[in-house]
Amino acid sequence: MLWLFNNKSSIMKKGFAIYFSLLLVIGLTIIMSSCKKSNNSDYRELLGSWISTDFADTIEFTSDHDFYKMFSGVKDHFDYSLSSDSITVGYNGMLYILVKPSNHSYHLNGDKMTIDFRPQCYGFRPQETNFIRK
Repeated sequence: MLWLFNNKSSIMKKGFAIYFSLLLVIGLTIIMSSCKKSNNSDYRELLGSWISTDFADTIEFTSDHDFYKMFSGVKDHFDYSLSSDSITVGYNGMLYILVKPSNHSYHLNGDKMTIDFRPQCYGFRPQETNFIRK
């Protein structure tokens, strides 16, 4: 009879260890996924139209991954993604050409934004460009 009691106790300990491990994995998954989402919230500060103070150029951020630039009176589509201090820009417009996305530093301070399009970004001059919110 003592052997049966010790066996049940061992099974209960193993069950508790499995249950605890499962809760730990679920908890860590929730924490890790919520951390990733917080890095993407910066895009909300970009939404809207931006006018270059350096030359006649307007860009309009419409979502967390789309913006448009005016070319000869026509809006052309670009994709973008943000990290803490850089923006990756890829052309996805009406010309149907394959252009490798390029990564550029950017700085946002309220209604002022600077993007350094050097060395090259398709559709933009290879220079540091200043924008103000429209």
